Amino acid sequence: MQRPTSTSVEEIEKLPRKFPDLSGKRGSLLVVHGANGNVKAHVRKRVGKDIIRGSQRFGLKCRNLSQEAVYSNEMTSPRLEIPRVVVDTMRIVSNNLRAHDVAAFWRLFAEARKSGINRDVHSIRLGDIVAYLGLNSIHRVKLALVRLSEASMTLRLNQEGARGLCSMRMIELLHDEDLAELRGHDQVFFRLPTALKLAVLHSADYAWVELNAMARFTSKFTFPLYMKLCLEAGKHEMHRKVPAMSRSEFRKFVGMPEKTQASVLDKTMQHVLDELLAIKGVQQRFPISVSFVTENEIEKLVITVGSSAKRVREAKPAWIAPEMAEKMIKTVYDMKPRDRQFYPSLTRFRQAATLIETDAYKVFSVWQTDLHAVRSYGEPIVGIPAVEFIDLVEHYGIEDVFDIWVNKRDVFDFGVVPEFEPVEQTAAIAVPSRTPKPTKALKQAVPEPWQPKPLTYDDAPLRLINVIQEAGDAPAEGDDAEIPF
Repeated sequence: MQRPTSTSVEEIEKLPRKFPDLSGKRGSLLVVHGANGNVKAHVRKRVGKDIIRGSQRFGLKCRNLSQEAVYSNEMTSPRLEIPRVVVDTMRIVSNNLRAHDVAAFWRLFAEARKSGINRDVHSIRLGDIVAYLGLNSIHRVKLALVRLSEASMTLRLNQEGARGLCSMRMIELLHDEDLAELRGHDQVFFRLPTALKLAVLHSADYAWVELNAMARFTSKFTFPLYMKLCLEAGKHEMHRKVPAMSRSEFRKFVGMPEKTQASVLDKTMQHVLDELLAIKGVQQRFPISVSFVTENEIEKLVITVGSSAKRVREAKPAWIAPEMAEKMIKTVYDMKPRDRQFYPSLTRFRQAATLIETDAYKVFSVWQTDLHAVRSYGEPIVGIPAVEFIDLVEHYGIEDVFDIWVNKRDVFDFGVVPEFEPVEQTAAIAVPSRTPKPTKALKQAVPEPWQPKPLTYDDAPLRLINVIQEAGDAPAEGDDAEIPF
């Protein structure tokens, strides 16, 4: 009897509950107990050679990366696998990058996963980057690539070939000719840092990140927090840990300079939260809830996330008794050929059983009943008119339509009463303003000699402000609108 296996904790939330024992071919099975002592979940613990590393995974979930990784694409959303160690430890050292530059880096990373992360040199069409970022200027993409080739980042690794804090260039451009002469259809050749490639090849845990969502970010400080949320949303609710952060902890987490002005920090925090809550459509795979709480007179940002819902074909097949599998297969094969096209494979029913937390034959029975109502009586199915349902099957195939059915079908009809997570998407939130406590110095209202403040960002407008201030003009605080996020 074959039992289901899992590839990582992030890739599966709950395994089927019926197991004859707590052993398996792919590592020991851990039983997770709730507060009342009842069994809540089974999680495979992958150890030693049983762990599936990044070298054995493709790292992308899409049909055609060049066609789907497009800014204007609202129908599909390609997903990119980013190792947990990269999400947790990657820090961009350079301060002159913009949000489009960081998004372009992850597009290059996705192209490298597509061609094979272990290759020495990768290539991508300039036009693909332009379409991904939604720009109307290829020159801006070239400038972004140049900035990336000059920027540095760090990773903290602990594996053979890369240990400790590793510093590296983000990319290396490989071109004999002038980059400015290249056109949109031309290929750009680049090389990723060795330490990053090793992190991918040896990774066991990872996050699925919406590639098109990152192209819409206008703040480079949104990326690290978003990837962290994606990592946590892929875990079971009992294992999610999105820490409550004070303002200083938020600044350190997203990589802002230590001497960032208070007004700039508040403006950036508000901008980052607005961008996270603005993720909609196919890019929004899990709800994000944001709130502010006060602990020990310290105001902290609290973010909670829901589960990142999976498509049927991404779940692990549930175990099924051989006699039930034979019964389902015989039922389908006894049908006429024109009727078989409305039934996905047995594996899809087993995968749906994992998501719904029921048995595969129950899913098969409800599907069979709905089909009979649609085709014999013209009844709507999951809110879709019968004629439209049949048309969807003919144009997109039964597997895509089955995905829609599983996502929309009320789980109570399967005899399942799920535990719904109390996570609702926050529409918008305002960062609370800080009111400093009155001090003795403020009460005396004695003006202190003005001293020029150190630069917060490597930016021309701010450098100009400091030059004016040092020349003896009246002190003026830089406009936050001029500071690039």
